[in-house]
Amino acid sequence: MSEARVKNASSALVAVRIWINAMITYHETLKIVNPMREVAKTMTEKLDVVMSKLAEKQAKVKAINDNLASLGAKAAELEAQAKSLND
Repeated sequence: MSEARVKNASSALVAVRIWINAMITYHETLKIVNPMREVAKTMTEKLDVVMSKLAEKQAKVKAINDNLASLGAKAAELEAQAKSLND
């Protein structure tokens, strides 16, 4: 039904027609957006898992690097001590 015919029939129906068209547009938009929201939710959950695993691996790498730095310092100390003993 055209907007002109609705307006001629009743001015109150014009607002109803506008509201109905808005609801139809909203419904059509939700049919597109809701699946995207589900995908985004799933991907966010996967990202959280991956980020927690990454944090664990980074903590292990930091511990290894700290240990390596400690061993390097100890090796330098022992080399200096060996040099002083040789002298």
